[in-house]
Parts: sequence; structure tokens; C-alpha cells
Amino acid sequence: MEFKLEAHRIVSISLGKIYSARGQRGGLKLHKNLLVSLVLRSARQVYLSEPGCPPEPAPGPALPEFPFPAEPPPSPAPGGGSSAAADPGGAPGG
Repeated sequence: MEFKLEAHRIVSISLGKIYSARGQRGGLKLHKNLLVSLVLRSARQVYLSEPGCPPEPAPGPALPEFPFPAEPPPSPAPGGGSSAAADPGGAPGG
């Protein structure tokens, strides 16, 4: 019972943090939200588990420290040559 109350509190805090940062994109905020989502998933598992059972470990491989680049890649120039993108090898008549 004590674990469920704490897990419910963590779920509420985590959802509030994700909601407050929803308008920002990329960078450290994205990384922080990914970490918060992992905490949220663990708390949800504890909250939904049967009483007396230990929480299950998260399935799958561990995430790398920085799974995404800090900034998104630059957008292509408007109206820029799309033919170079179609032929990355650069060999004419391929």
C-alpha cells in the first residue's frame, strides 16, 4: 500500500513535468523528458503490480546516455537542388 501511494505521487509529478515542458523542442529538455518518462513507466509498473510483488525490471536494453542529438539536423534550403539527394553517389548515368 505504501509503495502504491508513493508510485501514484511519482506518476502525478512526472506527468506534471512532461505537461509543463510540452511546448519546448529538443536539447536538454527532450533528454530530461525521456528520463522522466522512464521514471513514470517504473512508477506505473509499481502502481499496477499486485500487492506484495516486487516491481518488474523494465524490459529491453538500457538506453544510451544521450540517445538523440542535442539539436535537430538543419532543414534543407527551400527550393534547393533535390537531385543531389536523389543520387547520393554522385555518379551520372549510374
